[in-house]
Amino acid sequence: MSLRSIYRLSVCATALSLATSLGGCSGPGAAEAYTGPGWYLEKSYTLVLGGPKVFGGPFTYDKCEEERLKLGPETSPDMLCVNHPGKPKKYGLY
Repeated sequence: MSLRSIYRLSVCATALSLATSLGGCSGPGAAEAYTGPGWYLEKSYTLVLGGPKVFGGPFTYDKCEEERLKLGPETSPDMLCVNHPGKPKKYGLY
């Protein structure tokens, strides 16, 4: 292997391990976090690898929006208040 190939391999391995560790540390999924009907504060599907992650709940809608806005202007647009009247089902690989 050339030095350039080894460099590319190490960069790819580092990027993959970083993505895996960030995806694993971002919170439980909706099915695991469900404790009762209500609104849950989640990070959406397109932003987190492996499906949405729950960061709080169950709340009333107003309390969920209040919690979302407490996260600050950088983070709050990425979060959603999602109503789960029943336990969410798992879809796909997550």
